[in-house]
Formats: sequence, C-alpha cells, structure tokens
Amino acid sequence: MNCKSPSPIFWGLSVTFLTLTAMEAETSAVRAGDQDLASQVTIRRDHYGVPHILGQTEEAAAYGHGYVTAEDHILTLARLFLKARSEESAHFGDDFVQSDFLIKQLHMYEGAATGYQKSPPWMQHILDAYAAGYNRYVEKHRAELPEWVKPVTGIDVLAHGRRVVLMDFSMDLEQLRKVAQRAAASATTAWPVDHGSNMWAIGKGRSVSGKGILLGNPHLAWGGAELFCEVHLTVPGKVNVCGTTLVGSPMVTIGFNDNLGWSHTVNLHDCDDIYELTLDPANPQRYIYDGHPVPLRKETLSIKVKTKDGLKTRKRDLYWSHYGPVIKITNGKAYAFKSSNMDEYRFAEQWNLMGKTKNLDEFRKVLDMQALPMFNICYADKGGNTFYAFNGRFPQRPPGYNWAGIVPGDTSASEWNHILPESRLPHMINPPGGYVQNCNSAPWYTTLHAKLDRHNYPEELTPNWSGLRQQFSLEMLESDKELTLEKVKAFKFNTKLLLADRVKGDVVKLARGQTVDGVSLDEAAGLLEKWDNTASQEATGAALFVNFWRKYGKQATNPYAVPWDEAKPVTTPYGIGEVETARAALAAAVKEIKEKYGSLAVPWGSIYRLRRGALDVPISGYFCEYRGFKSAPIGDFGAFRVVRYEQAKDGKYVANGGDSYVLAVEFTSPPTAYSVVAYSQSDNPSSPHHTDQSALFAQGKWKRIAFTEDEIAKNLESSYQP
Repeated sequence: MNCKSPSPIFWGLSVTFLTLTAMEAETSAVRAGDQDLASQVTIRRDHYGVPHILGQTEEAAAYGHGYVTAEDHILTLARLFLKARSEESAHFGDDFVQSDFLIKQLHMYEGAATGYQKSPPWMQHILDAYAAGYNRYVEKHRAELPEWVKPVTGIDVLAHGRRVVLMDFSMDLEQLRKVAQRAAASATTAWPVDHGSNMWAIGKGRSVSGKGILLGNPHLAWGGAELFCEVHLTVPGKVNVCGTTLVGSPMVTIGFNDNLGWSHTVNLHDCDDIYELTLDPANPQRYIYDGHPVPLRKETLSIKVKTKDGLKTRKRDLYWSHYGPVIKITNGKAYAFKSSNMDEYRFAEQWNLMGKTKNLDEFRKVLDMQALPMFNICYADKGGNTFYAFNGRFPQRPPGYNWAGIVPGDTSASEWNHILPESRLPHMINPPGGYVQNCNSAPWYTTLHAKLDRHNYPEELTPNWSGLRQQFSLEMLESDKELTLEKVKAFKFNTKLLLADRVKGDVVKLARGQTVDGVSLDEAAGLLEKWDNTASQEATGAALFVNFWRKYGKQATNPYAVPWDEAKPVTTPYGIGEVETARAALAAAVKEIKEKYGSLAVPWGSIYRLRRGALDVPISGYFCEYRGFKSAPIGDFGAFRVVRYEQAKDGKYVANGGDSYVLAVEFTSPPTAYSVVAYSQSDNPSSPHHTDQSALFAQGKWKRIAFTEDEIAKNLESSYQP
C-alpha cells in the first residue's frame, strides 16, 4: 500500500470544486429524500434514554442516528463540525486561530472531500443521511439554537471524523509543536498517553458457559470530541449492532451484534516522522532529493476571525513537500511531516463492516482494510473464540535511522512508502489460558499463558512496558479459573490500587517512630497499615497515600527499590527506592491532609465527587498520570476503576474523565449485555437522562441492555419518528 502524499493537483481549486459539487448534489438529494428517510426510521428510547433505532435501510438508520445525536448533544456536535471546517475562530475569536490553521494545514476537510468522492455509494449515502438527520433537528429547533449551529453535509461528518481520529488520537502533534517551536534536533517521539482504556475477551476454557465474554472500558474525557454516545442500530436482515460511538460518528465503534463483539484501547504507536530537507542554495523554494532539486508547493491558508471590529481575514503562507506539510524553515533547512494516516478516510466504513460480521474469519478479513489508524482490538464471540490485535497503520521503515528523532530527507534511502500489513502486526487467536486483554501496555503482555516475542517486530513499533493497571488486570484474570459475566462485572469496579500492594509495606516501615519537620509519622503509619489498599468511597487512607505518592514521585529520581523488569513483567516494580525522600513526602502529605480536611482519616468519597447537574455524590477510583517509560510510569497507581479529577473551588476533587462507557456482554443466544455511561445519555440539564446513569456509575452499578425487540418493548419510554 502506497502512503505517499497525493499529487498537489488534487488540492486547491480542484478540491474546492469537488467539495462544492458534492455539497450541492447532496443538499438536493437530502431535500428530496428527507421526508422519506424520516418515515422509514423509528426511534425507540428506553428508560435510560438510550436510542434503539429501527430503520428500513441503513440510510434511514443513519438519518435517525444523526437526529438523536443532535437531540442529546447538539451544542457539542455543532462546535465540532465548526472545528473540522476551521471555522471556530470566525465565531469564537482569537483563542481558536492556531487550531483552525493547523486543521487547515493538515487538510482535514479537503481530505474528507476527496475521501467522500472515493467512498463507495452506500457509504456516501450513510454519511449524507446522518447529516440530514442532524439537519432535521437543527431545522426543527432553529429558533432556540445559537446562530453558529449550522447545517452540515456528509463531507462535514467525514471531516469531523478525520479530525478526531487523526488529530486527537493518531497523529503525533506534539512532535510538530516541538519542531515548530524549537531546534529540530530536540524533537523526539512523544508517545500519546492521554487516552486510556481496559478491555478483556474471555473464551473457551475460562468462561463457565463456554461462550465468549467481552469487557469494553474506554477512558476518555467527559466532554467535547471524546463524548461517547450509546446507540443500537437495527436494519432487519442487514445489521443489528449495539454499543457506543464517539459523538458525531455514524458507526458503532465499540460494541456487539448477535454473534460477536469487540472493544478498543489506545496503543502506544508511532505512525509519523519528521524529515529534514536541505534547501537548494540557488533557489530556497526547492529542496534537494537524490541529488535533484524538487520544488516546494506554496499554499496560502485563509481563515475568518471574530474581533471586536467584526470579522477579519487572516492568512498564512505554508509549504508542502512530497513528504507532506513543511512545519519549519530555518538556516537552509526545512522540516516536513510525513504520516501514514494523512489521507486516510475509510475508518467509518471499516467500523460499519466490523459490525456486520458474523464470525472471526469475517471479522479478520475486514481488519485487512487497515483503515483504522491505530487502536488495539479485543474480540469475543458466541463460539468462545478470543482474538487480540495490535492494530494500526505503521510505516514499514528502512533500517539504520533514528526514527524517534529527525530523519534525513535528502535521499530516497530513508523514505518509507508502505505500511506493515495486518498479518505482520502482533496478534493472538485463542491463546492458551482462554483470555486476551489490554490496558494500553505493550502487546507482549496480552496473556501470561503465551508469548509474543517482541524481537520479531520492528523495535520502533511501540515502547516495551507493562503498567501497573495492566498488571492488575492480569492479576484479576489469573485469580479465577472459572469466569462468569457476573464475576467480570464485579472485577470491573474493583477499586484496589495495585501500587499500594507494591510499596505500602515499605512506607509503613520507614514511617514508624519517625518525625520530619516537626510532623510525627506514626499516625500515618498506623492509618496506612489498616487501610485496605482501595480507593473505595469509604476508604480512609487512600487520600493520604495518593497525596504522598504524588509528592514523592515528583522528587524521587529512583522511586522504586526494584524497577520494572521485562523478565518479571507482572511482579515489578516494587519497594521504596529513596527512604529519606519518601519520609519528607509523607510528612508533607500528612500536614496538607490535616490542614485541608481536619483529619488524616478522611474518607475518599468525602473529597472525591461526581457532580453533574444537581447530582453531587461520592465516587470511587483513581487515575494514572504517565510520565516516562524507562521504568513503570511514576503516576501509575494500578487502578482498574479509572477516574480522573479536577479540583473545584471548594477544594473537592470532581470527576471529569476516565471510565466513560463501560460494557460487559456474554454471547449467549441472544447476547446478555450490561453497560453504564458515566455522564449519562444527554447533555441537556433538563433531561431526566442527564444524570440517571451517572448515579449508577458512581455506585459501581450497571444497567441491563435491551437488545431484543421484546426487551426493547419492555423497557420502552418513548417511540417516535424524526
């Protein structure tokens, strides 16, 4: 597969023409068929507001999907459509200028316009119909919506998807910023770790029923482009898929059908490179490649910006090389960005096809498309099969270069033009032990019963590490040889912090009888010794431990007595590496906890809260703050119940990310499935479905998914057409 940037001929005026032509044709078709699509779809909302969309065709289902997403998240989605068009600054001012220019520079919208034209007609129809359903809602509620909520097209839907999947997840934009802001020599690969997830697939030999069991648990921010929307799409005889999707996507991206299901976690990947070009001394508008001058293509970007004096036009001149966009020009050098995903647009198509597969063979054939730029995959089915794949579009790089830094761009010897095929990426099918799992760590530690030898794969594919969260995942799976759906559900909300198992004993010992800066550590030692090592709502000791470790981690050069060891990937690291540093950190933590809360033995749930609308309740769980991979990340507390927080004005810590959509399904006939969404189904504060699931989530409870028509009928709250 060739990954070179497309010819410049396709950009500029030709793309504008394609875009306008497609939009005009689409608008005409949508207006003509809008009422027909509305009459061909029925939206059934259950008691938690989850939409079960029944369409006569896939177009009709997509129309309903666009409509319900607008019902639940209109302002969020409208802003995201503006962002994909590089139009946020036109409505919201200077704060969005840099973002708008970057999105334009990376051709997010133009790539969508070209991708739309290349997509098969059935895919175009789905994109168009989703846009039409969204527009239907906007039209019906025009008077109550801000003026910046605009109608969209199928190209907008695809452009939004490209911006989120590529720019928010796949591309190494931090590398771009380093090159643009500082000397190129300082640029290194910044592994993307802001997004996390857990997933399990359990099969024959481990599940009591012999059927597959799937646990899906993405960890993202609780707002913006990372919002998950639960949905059930049914077209009789064609598709019946239930699960979740990021807001604005017309496809289920994590979910299940009658026969199988899959989930994703973010894999630490490197799909992008920076090439250093040597400019032609005789003409700096050219660069030297294999001894020959090659022209840089100039591109003038233009955006509108809202100012106090009205709309102003701002322009920037940028350049493109055959590698991709030029990020920086300095001292006779230019630095160009090359990504294996720059032109990718087929991920919605692939997710659609994944949801229609009936067995493992069909599922794997769809993966051969390699349209998903990244993401680990875990799969389970009713036959008890399990499958894991380190999926993505990874460059097939020539040897002999430092791919974590800057690569010479004056020779074809350093240039890659293909990606590694799916068959050459790490994967497992029905390994011994009956399970596969991943919690964002390297693929080599998918199971303890079979080994993927990392030396059989490119060294730059992914960093080699096994975090404490993944180790805790493996510990739970290994603790019970006969797993049921109910046990899996209980494991998911386990609130233990594995880090405490590894270091607390040392902390208690070093604290006994000690006084530091006038602070006695005996009380802390006693409290920690009695603590059950969890971040449960009732736990007294968790707040002190977390506060201590965060302070210690910032100061310690060698935090662990025994660092992470590849030969012992699930039992290391452990122990305290710097005793005096730890004592000082514990003393500071004791002082701070007492000053803030009046007592050292403060219950976790009294200061860690879930607040949404009028809901203000205690919550359990903690998060992982990754910083570095030479040993286990210092901020990895080993929490499987992952919740991120921000400090509120009253000093409490309020949940704002982490566990987002949680799914557990067993492939009985029909599937038995449970889920919960941390922030509920609707953004609308007046909706009864703004907080109902949040209350369940805070308590570590689940709701049963209505999957069959009988189940939907029994749980029906409303039924209507757009």
